Amino acid sequence: MKERIKLLRKTLGLTQSEFGEKIGATRDAIAAYERGVAVKEPIIKLICKEFNVDYFWLTEVQTLTCL
Repeated sequence: MKERIKLLRKTLGLTQSEFGEKIGATRDAIAAYERGVAVKEPIIKLICKEFNVDYFWLTEVQTLTCL
């Protein structure tokens, strides 16, 4: 999920502080999420709501399969 949060933030052109302000989190919290610290469920849902992001896109790990 850490890569998805960072991708979302950068796609929106937001700093960690700006992203955090929109969900009531500090810059340090956003930096921690982007480093892989576990994100609590209420924060995940808030990110999805605030930025209109699909829950499963944000939380599911994408794996590539080779044939």
